[in-house]
Amino acid sequence: MTLFRWVLGLPVAALITAGLFFMMAELIKNKGVELAPDTPAPDLKITADPPPEGPDSVKPPRPVPADEQPETIINPATRGEKPKNGPGAPTADPGPKEIEGAGIPTSGPSIRIAPPYPEGCRSKGAEGVVVVQFDVTPEGDVVNPRIIQSPNQCFDRPVRNAVSKWKYPPATHSGRAVMRYGMVETFNFQLMD
Repeated sequence: MTLFRWVLGLPVAALITAGLFFMMAELIKNKGVELAPDTPAPDLKITADPPPEGPDSVKPPRPVPADEQPETIINPATRGEKPKNGPGAPTADPGPKEIEGAGIPTSGPSIRIAPPYPEGCRSKGAEGVVVVQFDVTPEGDVVNPRIIQSPNQCFDRPVRNAVSKWKYPPATHSGRAVMRYGMVETFNFQLMD
C-alpha cells in the first residue's frame, strides 16, 4: 500500500508543481503593458541636525520677569525648634548640633540647596511647614529623605530633591567616620504679596 502511494503520488506531485510554475511564468510575462518609469526613492532623514558649533550657538536662559512671580521665603529651622513665621525666622543653619543618643557633634551642611517653591503650590496658594528626616552617610551624602510633615503633597518632591543634594562634612566617632541617622530639617514655605 505504501509503495503504491509512492509510485502514484510522486509523479502526480511533480506534474502539479510543474503546472504551478508554468502558470506563474505566464502571469509574470510582460504582455505589452508598459510600466510607469521608476521614480527615485525619497530622501528620508530620521536624525536631527547636529547643533552648530561656536560661541554664537549657545542660547542664554530666558530670564523670568520678577513681576510675574511673588516673592518666596523658605526658612530652615533647627531641630527641636518650632518653625517661626515672619521677619524673625532663621535664614541659615544655626551651627553645630548633636546626634541624639550618639554624642557625636556635627555641623550643618557644607552644601545646602534651598528647595524651589513649586509652581503647582504657588498657583494653589499653598503655604506651610514641611519637615523632612534623612540619614547622612560617613562620606557626608544625604540618603533616605522622607517627609515627616507636610501641609500639601506638592511640596514633598522639591524638598526631597533639594535635601538629597546637600553635602555634610564627615562626622567621626573615635577617629572613624560614622553614619548619622534621623537628621531633621524644617522648611517654612510662605507666599509674599
